[in-house]
Amino acid sequence: MENDDLYRAVVENVADGIAITVGTERVYVNPAYLAIHGLREVSEVVGHPLDKFVVPEDRQSVTTRVIARQKGQLQDDIVEYRIMRADGAIRTVQASVVATVYKGQAAAMSVIRDITAIKDAEMEILRLNHELEQRVLDLRNANDELEAFNSTVSHDLRTPLMVIQGFSERIAKKLRCGQDKALADHMAIIQTSALKMEQLIDDLLAYSRLGKQALQREPVAMDQLVRDVIQELQVIYPHGDIIIHPLVPCLGDEHMIRQVFLNLLSNALKFSAKKPRRKIEVGSTEQAMEVTYFVKDNGAGFDGTCKDRLFNVFQRLHPQEEFAGTGMGLAIVKRIIGLHGGTVWAEGKPDEGAVFYVTLPRVSDHDLGRSPEAVDAPRRR
Repeated sequence: MENDDLYRAVVENVADGIAITVGTERVYVNPAYLAIHGLREVSEVVGHPLDKFVVPEDRQSVTTRVIARQKGQLQDDIVEYRIMRADGAIRTVQASVVATVYKGQAAAMSVIRDITAIKDAEMEILRLNHELEQRVLDLRNANDELEAFNSTVSHDLRTPLMVIQGFSERIAKKLRCGQDKALADHMAIIQTSALKMEQLIDDLLAYSRLGKQALQREPVAMDQLVRDVIQELQVIYPHGDIIIHPLVPCLGDEHMIRQVFLNLLSNALKFSAKKPRRKIEVGSTEQAMEVTYFVKDNGAGFDGTCKDRLFNVFQRLHPQEEFAGTGMGLAIVKRIIGLHGGTVWAEGKPDEGAVFYVTLPRVSDHDLGRSPEAVDAPRRR
Protein backbone atom coordinates (compact mmCIF):
# COMPACT_ATOMS: atom_id res chain seq x y z
CA MET A 1 0.00 0.00 0.00
CA GLU A 2 2.83 2.32 0.88
CA ASN A 3 4.47 1.60 -2.49
CA ASP A 4 1.20 2.32 -4.29
CA ASP A 5 0.91 5.69 -2.56
CA LEU A 6 4.51 6.53 -3.44
CA TYR A 7 3.98 5.49 -7.06
CA ARG A 8 0.83 7.62 -7.32
CA ALA A 9 2.56 10.62 -5.74
CA VAL A 10 5.40 10.42 -8.26
CA VAL A 11 3.08 10.04 -11.26
CA GLU A 12 0.78 12.83 -10.12
CA ASN A 13 3.62 15.31 -9.58
CA VAL A 14 6.11 14.51 -12.36
CA ALA A 15 6.69 17.32 -14.89
CA ASP A 16 6.13 15.07 -17.91
CA GLY A 17 2.68 14.07 -19.05
CA ILE A 18 1.73 10.42 -18.46
CA ALA A 19 -1.13 8.66 -20.24
CA ILE A 20 -2.26 5.03 -20.14
CA THR A 21 -4.19 3.60 -23.09
CA VAL A 22 -6.13 0.36 -23.37
CA GLY A 23 -6.98 -0.45 -26.96
CA THR A 24 -7.58 2.97 -28.49
CA GLU A 25 -9.08 4.58 -25.37
CA ARG A 26 -7.38 6.69 -22.76
CA VAL A 27 -7.95 5.28 -19.26
CA TYR A 28 -5.61 7.49 -17.20
CA VAL A 29 -3.78 10.83 -17.50
CA ASN A 30 -1.83 12.80 -14.89
CA PRO A 31 -2.05 16.59 -14.21
CA ALA A 32 1.00 17.33 -16.39
CA TYR A 33 -0.75 15.69 -19.36
CA LEU A 34 -3.73 18.03 -18.83
CA ALA A 35 -1.41 21.05 -18.64
CA ILE A 36 0.38 20.14 -21.88
CA HIS A 37 -2.98 19.86 -23.67
CA GLY A 38 -4.46 22.98 -22.07
CA LEU A 39 -7.19 20.99 -20.27
CA ARG A 40 -8.72 21.27 -16.80
CA GLU A 41 -10.63 18.04 -16.18
CA VAL A 42 -9.61 14.39 -16.48
CA SER A 43 -13.06 13.70 -17.91
CA GLU A 44 -12.08 15.61 -21.05
CA VAL A 45 -9.59 12.82 -21.82
CA VAL A 46 -10.41 9.59 -19.98
CA GLY A 47 -12.94 7.53 -21.89
CA HIS A 48 -12.12 9.33 -25.16
CA PRO A 49 -10.08 8.05 -28.16
CA LEU A 50 -6.33 8.36 -27.76
CA ASP A 51 -6.07 10.50 -30.91
CA LYS A 52 -8.67 13.07 -29.80
CA PHE A 53 -6.14 15.90 -29.55
CA VAL A 54 -3.73 14.69 -32.24
CA VAL A 55 -3.75 16.74 -35.45
CA PRO A 56 -5.50 14.88 -38.31
CA GLU A 57 -2.28 14.33 -40.28
CA ASP A 58 -0.64 12.43 -37.38
CA ARG A 59 -3.61 10.44 -35.99
CA GLN A 60 -3.18 7.22 -37.96
CA SER A 61 0.49 6.78 -37.16
CA VAL A 62 -0.04 7.51 -33.43
CA THR A 63 -2.91 5.00 -33.12
CA THR A 64 -1.03 2.30 -35.06
CA ARG A 65 2.08 2.60 -32.86
CA VAL A 66 0.13 2.48 -29.56
CA ILE A 67 -1.86 -0.64 -30.58
CA ALA A 68 1.29 -2.36 -31.86
CA ARG A 69 3.07 -1.62 -28.59
CA GLN A 70 0.18 -3.18 -26.60
CA LYS A 71 0.56 -6.31 -28.70
CA GLY A 72 4.25 -6.48 -27.84
CA GLN A 73 5.41 -5.57 -31.34
CA LEU A 74 8.68 -3.66 -31.60
CA GLN A 75 8.24 0.05 -32.27
CA ASP A 76 10.39 3.15 -32.03
CA ASP A 77 10.94 3.91 -28.35
CA ILE A 78 10.54 7.65 -28.84
CA VAL A 79 8.25 9.34 -31.37
CA GLU A 80 7.14 12.88 -32.15
CA TYR A 81 3.74 14.13 -33.24
CA ARG A 82 1.61 17.28 -33.11
CA ILE A 83 -1.38 18.01 -30.92
CA MET A 84 -4.02 20.74 -30.91
CA ARG A 85 -4.53 22.21 -27.47
CA ALA A 86 -7.92 23.22 -26.16
CA ASP A 87 -7.10 26.84 -27.02
CA GLY A 88 -6.36 25.90 -30.66
CA ALA A 89 -2.57 26.18 -30.38
CA ILE A 90 -0.56 23.55 -32.27
CA ARG A 91 2.22 22.01 -30.18
CA THR A 92 4.82 19.33 -30.91
CA VAL A 93 5.22 16.61 -28.31
CA GLN A 94 7.66 13.79 -27.83
CA ALA A 95 6.31 10.51 -26.49
CA SER A 96 8.12 7.52 -25.05
CA VAL A 97 5.77 4.51 -25.17
CA VAL A 98 6.15 1.22 -23.32
CA ALA A 99 3.88 -1.81 -22.98
CA THR A 100 2.28 -2.32 -19.55
CA VAL A 101 -0.73 -3.93 -17.83
CA TYR A 102 -3.61 -1.84 -16.50
CA LYS A 103 -6.23 -3.58 -14.35
CA GLY A 104 -5.41 -6.89 -15.92
CA GLN A 105 -5.52 -5.63 -19.50
CA ALA A 106 -2.70 -5.10 -22.02
CA ALA A 107 -2.02 -1.40 -22.17
CA ALA A 108 0.47 1.18 -23.33
CA MET A 109 1.95 3.89 -21.12
CA SER A 110 3.15 7.09 -22.77
CA VAL A 111 5.46 9.63 -21.20
CA ILE A 112 4.85 12.89 -23.04
CA ARG A 113 6.94 16.05 -23.17
CA ASP A 114 6.20 19.34 -24.96
CA ILE A 115 9.18 19.99 -27.28
CA THR A 116 7.66 22.83 -29.30
CA ALA A 117 10.35 25.31 -28.21
CA ILE A 118 13.08 22.83 -29.19
CA LYS A 119 11.51 22.23 -32.61
CA ASP A 120 11.08 25.97 -33.16
CA ALA A 121 14.76 26.46 -32.30
CA GLU A 122 15.73 23.69 -34.73
CA MET A 123 13.65 25.30 -37.47
CA GLU A 124 15.24 28.66 -36.73
CA ILE A 125 18.71 27.09 -36.96
CA LEU A 126 17.77 25.52 -40.30
CA ARG A 127 16.46 28.87 -41.51
CA LEU A 128 19.61 30.67 -40.40
CA ASN A 129 21.82 28.00 -42.00
CA HIS A 130 19.90 28.37 -45.26
CA GLU A 131 20.22 32.14 -45.03
CA LEU A 132 23.95 31.80 -44.33
CA GLU A 133 24.39 29.48 -47.30
CA GLN A 134 22.56 31.98 -49.48
CA ARG A 135 24.74 34.82 -48.24
CA VAL A 136 27.88 32.80 -48.88
CA LEU A 137 26.61 32.15 -52.41
CA ASP A 138 25.81 35.84 -52.85
CA LEU A 139 29.28 36.74 -51.57
CA ARG A 140 30.88 34.28 -53.95
CA ASN A 141 28.92 35.77 -56.84
CA ALA A 142 29.85 39.27 -55.70
CA ASN A 143 33.52 38.28 -55.59
CA ASP A 144 33.26 36.86 -59.09
CA GLU A 145 31.68 40.10 -60.27
CA LEU A 146 34.41 42.07 -58.49
CA GLU A 147 37.07 40.00 -60.23
CA ALA A 148 35.42 40.75 -63.57
CA PHE A 149 35.19 44.42 -62.64
CA ASN A 150 38.87 44.56 -61.65
CA SER A 151 39.81 42.89 -64.91
CA THR A 152 37.78 45.44 -66.87
CA VAL A 153 39.26 48.37 -65.00
CA SER A 154 42.80 47.03 -65.20
CA HIS A 155 42.78 46.24 -68.91
CA ASP A 156 39.80 47.65 -70.80
CA LEU A 157 40.12 51.12 -69.24
CA ARG A 158 43.88 51.30 -69.00
CA THR A 159 44.51 50.35 -72.62
CA PRO A 160 42.68 53.31 -74.24
CA LEU A 161 44.07 55.59 -71.52
CA MET A 162 47.62 54.55 -72.42
CA VAL A 163 46.88 55.32 -76.06
CA ILE A 164 45.59 58.78 -75.13
CA GLN A 165 48.64 59.46 -72.98
CA GLY A 166 51.07 58.22 -75.62
CA PHE A 167 49.69 60.18 -78.57
CA SER A 168 49.02 63.32 -76.51
CA GLU A 169 52.66 63.29 -75.39
CA ARG A 170 53.85 63.03 -79.01
CA ILE A 171 51.60 65.86 -80.11
CA ALA A 172 52.62 67.99 -77.11
CA LYS A 173 56.32 67.60 -78.02
CA LYS A 174 55.68 68.86 -81.53
CA LEU A 175 53.51 71.72 -80.31
CA ARG A 176 56.18 72.89 -77.88
CA CYS A 177 58.36 73.57 -80.88
CA GLY A 178 55.62 75.49 -82.69
CA GLN A 179 53.75 78.75 -82.26
CA ASP A 180 50.24 77.52 -81.43
CA LYS A 181 50.27 78.17 -77.68
CA ALA A 182 46.50 77.71 -77.27
CA LEU A 183 46.61 74.23 -78.79
CA ALA A 184 49.63 73.37 -76.63
CA ASP A 185 47.64 74.43 -73.54
CA HIS A 186 44.75 72.24 -74.65
CA MET A 187 47.06 69.27 -74.99
CA ALA A 188 48.46 69.93 -71.53
CA ILE A 189 44.91 69.76 -70.16
CA ILE A 190 44.38 66.45 -71.95
CA GLN A 191 47.58 65.06 -70.41
CA THR A 192 46.64 66.27 -66.94
CA SER A 193 43.18 64.74 -67.27
CA ALA A 194 44.68 61.45 -68.44
CA LEU A 195 46.99 61.37 -65.43
CA LYS A 196 44.05 62.13 -63.16
CA MET A 197 42.08 59.30 -64.75
CA GLU A 198 45.00 56.95 -64.21
CA GLN A 199 45.12 57.89 -60.54
CA LEU A 200 41.36 57.33 -60.23
CA ILE A 201 41.76 53.84 -61.71
CA ASP A 202 44.63 53.05 -59.33
CA ASP A 203 42.64 54.24 -56.30
CA LEU A 204 39.51 52.37 -57.36
CA LEU A 205 41.49 49.16 -57.81
CA ALA A 206 43.14 49.63 -54.41
CA TYR A 207 39.71 50.11 -52.82
CA SER A 208 38.18 47.07 -54.49
CA ARG A 209 41.10 44.82 -53.52
CA LEU A 210 40.90 45.63 -49.82
CA GLY A 211 38.17 43.08 -49.07
CA LYS A 212 40.14 40.32 -50.80
CA GLN A 213 43.29 40.70 -48.71
CA ALA A 214 43.88 38.31 -45.82
CA LEU A 215 43.70 40.37 -42.64
CA GLN A 216 46.74 39.85 -40.42
CA ARG A 217 46.05 40.55 -36.74
CA GLU A 218 49.13 41.31 -34.70
CA PRO A 219 50.21 43.95 -32.17
CA VAL A 220 51.15 47.17 -33.96
CA ALA A 221 53.53 49.72 -32.38
CA MET A 222 51.65 52.87 -33.39
CA ASP A 223 54.27 55.35 -32.17
CA GLN A 224 56.87 54.03 -34.58
CA LEU A 225 54.36 53.50 -37.41
CA VAL A 226 53.14 57.11 -37.28
CA ARG A 227 56.69 58.48 -37.07
CA ASP A 228 57.66 56.44 -40.16
CA VAL A 229 54.66 57.78 -42.09
CA ILE A 230 55.38 61.39 -41.10
CA GLN A 231 59.05 61.04 -42.07
CA GLU A 232 57.94 59.83 -45.50
CA LEU A 233 55.39 62.64 -45.95
CA GLN A 234 57.77 65.41 -44.86
CA VAL A 235 59.66 64.93 -48.10
CA ILE A 236 56.53 66.33 -49.80
CA TYR A 237 55.33 68.60 -46.96
CA PRO A 238 58.53 69.79 -45.22
CA HIS A 239 57.09 72.66 -43.17
CA GLY A 240 54.86 72.84 -40.12
CA ASP A 241 54.54 71.58 -36.56
CA ILE A 242 53.59 67.95 -36.03
CA ILE A 243 52.90 66.89 -32.45
CA ILE A 244 52.79 63.16 -31.73
CA HIS A 245 51.24 62.36 -28.37
CA PRO A 246 51.99 58.92 -26.85
CA LEU A 247 50.14 56.36 -28.98
CA VAL A 248 48.68 53.18 -27.51
CA PRO A 249 49.44 49.98 -29.50
CA CYS A 250 46.57 48.35 -31.36
CA LEU A 251 45.81 44.94 -32.84
CA GLY A 252 45.50 44.72 -36.60
CA ASP A 253 47.07 44.45 -40.02
CA GLU A 254 50.12 46.71 -39.91
CA HIS A 255 50.26 47.24 -43.67
CA MET A 256 46.59 48.28 -43.82
CA ILE A 257 46.81 50.48 -40.72
CA ARG A 258 49.83 52.21 -42.21
CA GLN A 259 47.69 53.02 -45.26
CA VAL A 260 45.04 54.52 -42.96
CA PHE A 261 47.48 56.92 -41.30
CA LEU A 262 49.23 57.69 -44.57
CA ASN A 263 45.88 58.88 -45.95
CA LEU A 264 44.82 60.75 -42.81
CA LEU A 265 48.17 62.50 -42.31
CA SER A 266 48.63 63.38 -45.99
CA ASN A 267 45.12 64.89 -45.95
CA ALA A 268 45.93 66.86 -42.81
CA LEU A 269 49.15 68.20 -44.36
CA LYS A 270 47.53 68.92 -47.73
CA PHE A 271 44.45 70.73 -46.42
CA SER A 272 46.51 72.88 -44.03
CA ALA A 273 49.02 73.87 -46.73
CA LYS A 274 47.55 77.38 -47.12
CA LYS A 275 47.87 78.23 -43.44
CA PRO A 276 50.77 80.49 -42.40
CA ARG A 277 51.87 77.74 -40.05
CA ARG A 278 50.66 74.14 -40.22
CA LYS A 279 49.81 72.45 -36.95
CA ILE A 280 49.09 68.72 -36.90
CA GLU A 281 48.37 66.61 -33.82
CA VAL A 282 48.17 62.83 -33.51
CA GLY A 283 47.02 61.11 -30.32
CA SER A 284 45.04 58.25 -28.82
CA THR A 285 42.76 57.29 -25.95
CA GLU A 286 42.35 53.74 -24.66
CA GLN A 287 39.04 52.06 -23.82
CA ALA A 288 38.31 48.58 -22.50
CA MET A 289 38.18 46.84 -25.89
CA GLU A 290 39.46 49.40 -28.39
CA VAL A 291 41.72 52.38 -28.95
CA THR A 292 40.54 55.65 -30.47
CA TYR A 293 43.14 57.51 -32.54
CA PHE A 294 42.79 61.08 -33.80
CA VAL A 295 44.52 63.21 -36.42
CA LYS A 296 43.86 66.93 -35.97
CA ASP A 297 44.83 69.79 -38.28
CA ASN A 298 44.30 73.56 -38.47
CA GLY A 299 43.52 73.54 -42.18
CA ALA A 300 40.57 74.23 -44.49
CA GLY A 301 38.12 72.17 -42.44
CA PHE A 302 34.66 71.36 -43.80
CA ASP A 303 30.98 72.10 -43.34
CA GLY A 304 29.77 69.91 -40.46
CA THR A 305 26.50 69.18 -42.26
CA CYS A 306 28.50 67.29 -44.90
CA LYS A 307 30.47 65.02 -42.55
CA ASP A 308 28.40 61.94 -43.43
CA ARG A 309 29.51 62.24 -47.06
CA LEU A 310 33.21 62.50 -46.30
CA PHE A 311 33.91 58.77 -46.41
CA ASN A 312 31.98 58.02 -49.63
CA VAL A 313 33.76 56.85 -52.76
CA PHE A 314 35.00 59.74 -54.96
CA GLN A 315 33.53 62.27 -52.52
CA ARG A 316 35.14 65.71 -52.50
CA LEU A 317 34.11 68.75 -50.43
CA HIS A 318 36.67 71.12 -51.96
CA PRO A 319 37.23 72.05 -55.63
CA GLN A 320 39.92 70.15 -57.50
CA GLU A 321 41.59 73.48 -58.34
CA GLU A 322 41.93 74.27 -54.63
CA PHE A 323 43.10 70.88 -53.36
CA ALA A 324 44.10 68.04 -55.69
CA GLY A 325 42.96 64.47 -55.14
CA THR A 326 40.58 61.75 -56.26
CA GLY A 327 38.26 61.61 -53.25
CA MET A 328 39.17 57.96 -52.54
CA GLY A 329 41.51 58.38 -49.57
CA LEU A 330 38.87 58.57 -46.82
CA ALA A 331 36.78 55.83 -48.46
CA ILE A 332 39.83 53.56 -48.21
CA VAL A 333 40.28 54.59 -44.57
CA LYS A 334 36.68 53.65 -43.78
CA ARG A 335 36.96 50.32 -45.61
CA ILE A 336 40.14 49.31 -43.76
CA ILE A 337 38.82 50.35 -40.36
CA GLY A 338 35.57 48.50 -41.09
CA LEU A 339 37.52 45.33 -41.90
CA HIS A 340 39.07 45.62 -38.44
CA GLY A 341 35.64 46.01 -36.82
CA GLY A 342 36.22 49.68 -36.00
CA THR A 343 34.47 52.95 -36.78
CA VAL A 344 35.46 56.30 -38.30
CA TRP A 345 34.07 59.79 -37.91
CA ALA A 346 35.15 63.40 -38.25
CA GLU A 347 34.50 66.85 -36.83
CA GLY A 348 35.31 70.16 -38.44
CA LYS A 349 34.35 73.71 -39.32
CA PRO A 350 35.13 75.69 -42.48
CA ASP A 351 38.58 77.28 -42.26
CA GLU A 352 38.97 76.08 -38.65
CA GLY A 353 40.54 72.70 -39.24
CA ALA A 354 39.30 69.15 -38.81
CA VAL A 355 39.72 66.13 -36.54
CA PHE A 356 39.45 62.58 -37.86
CA TYR A 357 38.88 59.68 -35.48
CA VAL A 358 39.34 55.94 -36.01
CA THR A 359 38.92 53.05 -33.59
CA LEU A 360 40.93 49.84 -33.68
CA PRO A 361 41.03 46.74 -31.44
CA ARG A 362 43.01 47.13 -28.25
CA VAL A 363 45.97 44.82 -27.63
CA SER A 364 45.32 42.41 -24.77
CA ASP A 365 48.00 40.71 -22.69
CA HIS A 366 47.19 37.46 -24.52
CA ASP A 367 47.71 39.15 -27.90
CA LEU A 368 50.99 40.65 -26.85
CA GLY A 369 52.82 37.52 -25.83
CA ARG A 370 55.42 39.97 -24.60
CA SER A 371 55.56 43.21 -22.65
CA PRO A 372 53.98 46.44 -23.99
CA GLU A 373 57.47 47.94 -24.04
CA ALA A 374 58.47 45.36 -26.62
CA VAL A 375 55.59 46.39 -28.86
CA ASP A 376 56.45 50.06 -28.63
CA ALA A 377 60.12 49.41 -29.35
CA PRO A 378 61.39 50.25 -32.87
CA ARG A 379 60.58 47.47 -35.30
CA ARG A 380 63.44 45.73 -37.08
CA ARG A 381 61.93 44.75 -40.44
